[in-house]
Amino acid sequence: MFKQQKIYISFCVLFFTFYQTLNAQKIDLKNYENKAKAYAIIAAQYNKDAYSYSRENYFSVYNNTILNNCDTALLTIQTAKNFTDSAIFYSLDTCLYAIKLMKSVRYNQDITLQAFIDIKNGNNLQKSYELSMYSMANAVVDAYTASLFIETNNFTPKPKANRTYTRLESDESSYITIKQLYESRLTEIRNEISLLKIESQKRKGEELIKVNNAINLLKEEEEQYVRKTKNSEHKLINVKNELSAEMMQIVSDDIFATDKNGFYNSSVPIPNNIKIPQGLVYRIQIGFFANELSPEHFDGVFPISSQKIDDVYYRYEAGNFSNYTAAKIAKNSITEKGYADSFLIAYFNGKKISISEALQKEKGSN
Repeated sequence: MFKQQKIYISFCVLFFTFYQTLNAQKIDLKNYENKAKAYAIIAAQYNKDAYSYSRENYFSVYNNTILNNCDTALLTIQTAKNFTDSAIFYSLDTCLYAIKLMKSVRYNQDITLQAFIDIKNGNNLQKSYELSMYSMANAVVDAYTASLFIETNNFTPKPKANRTYTRLESDESSYITIKQLYESRLTEIRNEISLLKIESQKRKGEELIKVNNAINLLKEEEEQYVRKTKNSEHKLINVKNELSAEMMQIVSDDIFATDKNGFYNSSVPIPNNIKIPQGLVYRIQIGFFANELSPEHFDGVFPISSQKIDDVYYRYEAGNFSNYTAAKIAKNSITEKGYADSFLIAYFNGKKISISEALQKEKGSN
């Protein structure tokens, strides 16, 4: 049995070494009308990366190298799993052989994922080293083979209905405008006061009295606008706090943004332990941290919520998406912003489920 495995692995290595030459860079999805084929190839490419880490671990004697490889491989496999799920999701139902292969890829990815976790924790090392390498080599070959036979379903997501903007969104826009108008008038008043003070040094007698009176009137107006500005700031903070919680209850991709700078701050904290909306919801997990981070760490990303795990860790999630495609696009924009460890997660009726299960639910509802 082991001899057969060795022969199969040798074939695997030769097979994907050939593809490595042809696919030195990850392919561009835009170049493929057959989305299922493209996703299968990209899954194979990430599987190949994970195989490299497993092979390096197998022959390495340095613990730091092995642990670093495990951390990177876990993220790589998670990404590969997402592309595998996409390939299955977009595949034509009649592509039975290709779908079977991609499900085999998913199975081997799960085995490898657990093997890397065991290696990281120091469990069953020899067996885990072999499993990670053998299983991932199988996943590479199966994914590439599936790409030769897979065709894309004509499935198209339901067209999204135009979302009605909420009162809080309208209020936020209004208070921002009002605050800007107040601040603009304050700048004008202070400039006028500065000019009049310069002018007062040139005047005497009645003319000086007139200039000073004008300065005093402007100072009274300045005080009024300072109060108005502070009041508008206070109202804006209240609206933003309510809005940040409300937006995490609306499942819509057009809410998500990566350029909403300055929204969250010490006065408008990132909401914690927000209830997950009912139905199917995709979110982007930005990070998992041992400490609570300042809102500025995620500046521009909106909406965000955090969850406290085991009273110790903090998990940060962004957006609520009803379909995988929109969530994937948003995830890519977060990755481009610098959060390389981000990945998609899914919920159904408030309970966390696998992306594979979420895709099946989404496909079944259309």
